[in-house]
Amino acid sequence: MRHGLAIVAFILLALAGTAWAGSSINDLSILTPGQFLELSTDLSAVVSDPPMGSAAPLGITGFRISLYGRDTRTAHGSAWGIASGGSNIPDVPTAGLRLSKGLPFGFDVGGFYMAAPDAHIRIYGGDLRYALIRGGTLSPSLGIRASYARLVGVSQLAFDTKSLDLTISQGFGPLTPFAAWGRIWTQSDPSGSTGLPNEDFSHNEYVLGLATTLTLLEIDLEAARIAGNDTYSVSLGLNF
Repeated sequence: MRHGLAIVAFILLALAGTAWAGSSINDLSILTPGQFLELSTDLSAVVSDPPMGSAAPLGITGFRISLYGRDTRTAHGSAWGIASGGSNIPDVPTAGLRLSKGLPFGFDVGGFYMAAPDAHIRIYGGDLRYALIRGGTLSPSLGIRASYARLVGVSQLAFDTKSLDLTISQGFGPLTPFAAWGRIWTQSDPSGSTGLPNEDFSHNEYVLGLATTLTLLEIDLEAARIAGNDTYSVSLGLNF
């Protein structure tokens, strides 16, 4: 199992690197203010951390380590192309690692790191979850989550997102469908040398997903709509 996770991680990172080769964000100063806002809106979907998996808490002894890959379809690929000095960028794949730990009283805490290697973009952050309703065989789980994510690797840009979302899930044997709704607040601050204004905005996120549990292994599939961008994710995790 350990070797299997390592292989999956290598494949996800390789795919992210191949798809993004030569697509680093090189120069924001050549963008108009409108194009910078478009790029910032797409970056919000790439950087923000939508919920993945059941709303049920891990429990005080629970621990999960997950590898995941994401692909965000850009709504403004031409702005990406201008900033990278290339052509239209239709999507942004990333790969990452997430650690989550159960705490007392229905709380979970987690941290994550993901990257698009050849774009020199890295994203890190964390979240805190609370199970409002823990659920059971015949009743759904309901949880609330606060999350923070920060982008690094673009010298002309300071960028972060904060989000608050509500997740509902219901288990049916090994399958657990889940849905979430939330709000994301984005702060996009270009360096003064670009001549561009700061952009602070917020938007909704909508998430649908399916978690499959096989003994200690959990597989999560997720589709999200964030700021007009469609994001698809797959996660492979081990529960301890």
